[in-house]
Amino acid sequence: MADDIFLTPEEQDERARQWLKDNGPALAIGVALGLGAIFGYEQYKTSQQTNAEEASELYAATLVEVADSSLSNIDEQVSLLKDKYSSSSYAAKAALLKAKQLSTSDLDAAYAELQWVVDNAKESGLQHTARIRQAKVKLSQGDLEQAKALASHTPTQGFESNYAEILAEISLKKGDEVAAREFFQKAIDTLPSAQSSYARVLSLKLDRLPEAAPNDSAPSSESSVSGDADASVENTTLEASADSVSAEVQSAVEGTLETTSQTVDNVVEQVEAASDSVQQAEEQQ
Repeated sequence: MADDIFLTPEEQDERARQWLKDNGPALAIGVALGLGAIFGYEQYKTSQQTNAEEASELYAATLVEVADSSLSNIDEQVSLLKDKYSSSSYAAKAALLKAKQLSTSDLDAAYAELQWVVDNAKESGLQHTARIRQAKVKLSQGDLEQAKALASHTPTQGFESNYAEILAEISLKKGDEVAAREFFQKAIDTLPSAQSSYARVLSLKLDRLPEAAPNDSAPSSESSVSGDADASVENTTLEASADSVSAEVQSAVEGTLETTSQTVDNVVEQVEAASDSVQQAEEQQ
């Protein structure tokens, strides 16, 4: 384009018209797309904000219903949130409320509601909350293996204490008090500082467990035989000691009786001698 400075004004105008003719359509399309993207993004933002506000209002209405009565019918609100605003956190929170209601009457339905949260919630915290409650449902139903599988989920992402507490409860149901003690201690150790007040509850659960035996392992046959032999020797020793003590007691008793008998005899003799003396004195008078 360095030679443009040598062109006359008419030639420059002609060249500009030719450039617009060659590139005008593409330029127009680019400008239209750019403006469309800008306006489209603004419209998307407005739509998202509107949806969030509508979902928030609907969830607030659900909370009001539950506040009036924990068993209020919130099916309509929950269904609408799940159908129209499934990607919002409000839908997942409403499903958690519904699952809590169902847990008093229909554990299977409560579990299904919690599964919806696990599958659809975008926030990991809501997913963990639902999964922990699912484990509690299975624990209540006696399905310990499924409860353990749910409580063993990784990563825990800040919910390690909650999972450990569930595993402790499962261990108690299985009769494994040693494992229960370990999991309760882990629940205390990993409890977030914001929930430090709950440590007292966990400590009470831990303190209620019986003390672990010094050695829970079964003795070997050799140890059992040795123990039986030691017990036999100990019993023999005890019997011999008892016989010896019995003999000593009997000897002491016999000696005491003999001494007592001799003392009585002496007293009798002295009394008789005194009686004779008195009698002789009377005769002399």
